[in-house]
Amino acid sequence: MVTMRCLISTVLAILISTGCRRPSSPVAEIPPLPVVATEAVPPPASLSVIVDRGANLGTIAANAYGHERFSGFVAVLNGITDPGHLVAGQELKTPSFSSAFRDAGLDPRYQPAINALSKACTDYYAVEPAYLKARDESGVSSGTFPIPEGIRATFLGCADAIEAATAALRTSKPPDNVPKMTIGQLQQVSGLIRELASGSIDGYGYDHDMIGQRFGLAFTNAILWTQHQHP
Repeated sequence: MVTMRCLISTVLAILISTGCRRPSSPVAEIPPLPVVATEAVPPPASLSVIVDRGANLGTIAANAYGHERFSGFVAVLNGITDPGHLVAGQELKTPSFSSAFRDAGLDPRYQPAINALSKACTDYYAVEPAYLKARDESGVSSGTFPIPEGIRATFLGCADAIEAATAALRTSKPPDNVPKMTIGQLQQVSGLIRELASGSIDGYGYDHDMIGQRFGLAFTNAILWTQHQHP
């Protein structure tokens, strides 16, 4: 009995001395930030749009950037305070993402991250039609389908670039604030894109639509951050 008590005491002493620590979880490796020139980010088909009578900002944003939620981005770029009131004949700027941030006065320290993020967004929207076509043709309405390898690789590349860009933006130093709202939206985007890359289908069509919503909000918050942080 004494021997057993001694053994237990010894084991407890060892556990206490080591802190009873559990093995630490592996830290996810941050992908390298792609090197993307500002001029390498493709612009919309038109660098400006003339507002037609009855047009709305959501449709203009969707045509230019891929989703109606980029309406806030277009509004900020063009100084529109009331998105519901557009004037027929008004000309709206619809530049490439990267040049929009540069021209808005983005600190050059953050331009590489914004360029990589911008390229990831345009790459995603360039391949999304092919993805949706393959998805429809698979006949799978919910679950997973055999996503084409080329599309899968593009999606994963986009997710890697987004994660690298958010990591770079997170290093913002005073007097600049970390763009937390943008980073939060982008973290959701990268996760959703990885889900698509796995061939997953939610059965409702919300998955790819949510990517557009989060992208639009992220870019809107980012351009506001640029204007307020870099006077």
